Amino acid sequence: MRLWRLVFLMGLSAHCAMAPAAPKEVLPGQTTRQLSGLSAGEAAALLAKLEDTQRRLKAGEPQYFELLAGSIASFDMTKSSPRDVFLQVPFEKVWNIERIPSDNRSWQPYKLSYSPHGLGQLYWDIEVVLGFSGNIERVLMVYRAPAPF
Repeated sequence: MRLWRLVFLMGLSAHCAMAPAAPKEVLPGQTTRQLSGLSAGEAAALLAKLEDTQRRLKAGEPQYFELLAGSIASFDMTKSSPRDVFLQVPFEKVWNIERIPSDNRSWQPYKLSYSPHGLGQLYWDIEVVLGFSGNIERVLMVYRAPAPF
């Protein structure tokens, strides 16, 4: 009888160890970041690089990357300068980061998505290109409607 209990308890212990962890609580308005083609560490490094670039640009330090931003002509976002738009993006709230395959070894493009008003609303589609040295070479931001539009 004791052997039966031991086997049962071992099986129960193994089952509990294999059970999935409880899902992380997601608060309203909060999203889980999606990554494609890169690790969480790489994503964090990219976001830190963008935040540092914002900080340096705000401080008046020269930054030598192409910065373009735009939208559909009738959207109010077209009234803002690309620099103002870039400085206002809270990169810690980017919900999607994807490494874009490239045949050019000197350029590594990434696609980021930021929804200032929540998912399913207008959002910033942001392309960031890192050069051979790992520096930001280009940031292209397009304010657009979500799929399926």
